[in-house]
Amino acid sequence: MFDFRLCLNKPTVCRFMFRVTDGELFMVLERRKATETDKQFLRQLFTRVYEEVVVRQIGHWDDQAYDKYFEDSWPGNNYELIESNGEILAAMWVEYEHDHIWLREIQVCPEHQNKGIGSRLLRQLMEDADASGLPIRLRVLRRSRALPLYEKVGFARDGEYKDSHFWMAYQPANK
Repeated sequence: MFDFRLCLNKPTVCRFMFRVTDGELFMVLERRKATETDKQFLRQLFTRVYEEVVVRQIGHWDDQAYDKYFEDSWPGNNYELIESNGEILAAMWVEYEHDHIWLREIQVCPEHQNKGIGSRLLRQLMEDADASGLPIRLRVLRRSRALPLYEKVGFARDGEYKDSHFWMAYQPANK
């Protein structure tokens, strides 16, 4: 089991390995807390990950509105970057509440999607949920390509948020 809380607010880098789906390669992934110097990269990743689904769902992308959304959420963020050999592959924002784990963001760089990275990160978080007895909650855009992935690994729809998102939850195995 990989305890995600071990990496939060720690100066050390956490390392873990897993097999990717497109071969027999083992990758060593490192997790580190995002810093101010990562902000521009994360802003660009936000656009790269969300623009297509937002356009598909509501018909347009408003750079100014999403720049403001990103800027407003930046203070107090808990983004962590997932890297391999110095290259950023993904970003996550996980918060531990008293009664659940909130997966606020999981963003895999488009060029690294469909390689098992997102699935593995989700499964590791689910192992942590199983060990702690806390459910995982997340919110996903209704037309997101990630929706089937969440359902495939064990999340279930758990309500609606406005007209744009589904709430989803993973219930730990020991609960």
